[in-house]
Amino acid sequence: VQSAHSWLPPTNPPWPHTYNLALSTITMQCNGSGWSSPRRGAEFGIVSYDWSNAKTQWAADKPMDSEERMLRQAEMTSAQNPNTRVFVYRNLVKALPWFGSVREKLDDPAYSGWFLRFDPSRSSYHVPTCAAENHTKCSVFYHDQEQTPQVPTAANPEPPGKCNGFCDCGTQPCGEYLFDHRNGSMLRNWLINEHLKGATGLGSNSISGFFMDDYWCSNLICQSDASVPGCPCKDPVQGPTEIDRYSQQDMGLSDSDIRDITIAWNETMTAVESAILEARGYTWWLMDGQLNANAFPEFLRRETCHST
Repeated sequence: VQSAHSWLPPTNPPWPHTYNLALSTITMQCNGSGWSSPRRGAEFGIVSYDWSNAKTQWAADKPMDSEERMLRQAEMTSAQNPNTRVFVYRNLVKALPWFGSVREKLDDPAYSGWFLRFDPSRSSYHVPTCAAENHTKCSVFYHDQEQTPQVPTAANPEPPGKCNGFCDCGTQPCGEYLFDHRNGSMLRNWLINEHLKGATGLGSNSISGFFMDDYWCSNLICQSDASVPGCPCKDPVQGPTEIDRYSQQDMGLSDSDIRDITIAWNETMTAVESAILEARGYTWWLMDGQLNANAFPEFLRRETCHST
């Protein structure tokens, strides 16, 4: 069985090293109710902003604009200290429609092959296919509602992000969709050239890198090589991490399908990390000890830090 361990090894940032202790610090910040303090972020060498930053605000917007708000947060922080390098959140497993660039592709039938679908042979699923506030707004593309903004209801008065009246993620219901990396170069090139290197990413002078979340995990690969990062698959099960545990059944994917998508995702990650470095950017994943850090990056310890 082919191994999934194919992305780049730990690699130093492409910018010059420094002995300035203030610039040798890193922090991940998120204020769900509004903007994070630009002044506080600018006190660090690297500050990384999460997608949930200002979630109360962007969840209520029509349409949702998490991606654009992270850019604005980066611009405000860079204005405080141009020496601070700002990272923003990206997810190459989940296709999150509160990112404008993703929503545009999800809404366009020409790109339907980029996204995984519900199994059409099933009569029911473990997650809803339609919006809670509009049962006529449905999608053939698989999505769950983990961490998804929703309209408050009597049964769920405090969802993870409140929409006013209706949730606007475009023509599809709001939810966590999934990229199908078996699509190959077309999806991969878009992820690199637009989603990562475009105007809301490294194309902005205010953004220097990314925290990239989530990964694919395959039981077949782990059985072949238990040393592969992420093995054993338990976040919560094999397949995409931090997604409803029944996603494999709801999509009708075989274990071989999961393996193939995992390998394709790893190939994408290798190309992505190389492209980021070539663009003089950096990503949390390239730090030693941070492989598959997911949304819980480890503390950097003395024994895992190396002089250059």
